[in-house]
Amino acid sequence: MTELLDAVDDLTLPKPVKVQTDDGYTWATEDALLVQLREAVSSSLNSGSGAGGSPSTRNVLDGDALQKAAIITSQIGDWCRMAGMTGEQITRDAVTDLRAWHAAFLARNEPEEFYLGQLRAWAAQIRAMVNPPKVIEITAPCPVCRQGSYVNDMGERITNPLALTYRPDSDHMWKNSRVLCRACDAVWVGGEAMEELRDELEERDTA
Repeated sequence: MTELLDAVDDLTLPKPVKVQTDDGYTWATEDALLVQLREAVSSSLNSGSGAGGSPSTRNVLDGDALQKAAIITSQIGDWCRMAGMTGEQITRDAVTDLRAWHAAFLARNEPEEFYLGQLRAWAAQIRAMVNPPKVIEITAPCPVCRQGSYVNDMGERITNPLALTYRPDSDHMWKNSRVLCRACDAVWVGGEAMEELRDELEERDTA
């Protein structure tokens, strides 16, 4: 049951995070994932909140966050009822209800695999929503198709088809990174693939 508690904690408890600064690194406290999701929703309900990013970007994020928060809150409520909690015990606050559900669930001695998978999926979805990965272009032709440009969805020809997607805050940044060639759809995923791509690009530069 430790894994299940870890998954609940990941969604409901704040956690320390290492933040890069001009002088190196410092530590800060990051809100619980469900709290971050709730804050993304609240920014859509308060148009004068001054949230960062362009209005169009915020609207997309907040609309997705609103839908995701509603689904998660409803699902947790269903779990609470299945675990024997009454309507008066369900607060409709996702953090409070999820922790209450976990306590009730432990007393029932039921299999946890489904719930563990769902909790981990929610955590991944929220992280992707509130902290999308970084994308940078690699200024070199694709080593597979040899193209130095590609045609986008608007019919425009764009240089640098190789796009690197990564999460700078990840403990395994290169392991979870991905490069896509937008000209031929070749893909490199993970640390070994990144090294292979780097070697191929260096060989081409020195050829």
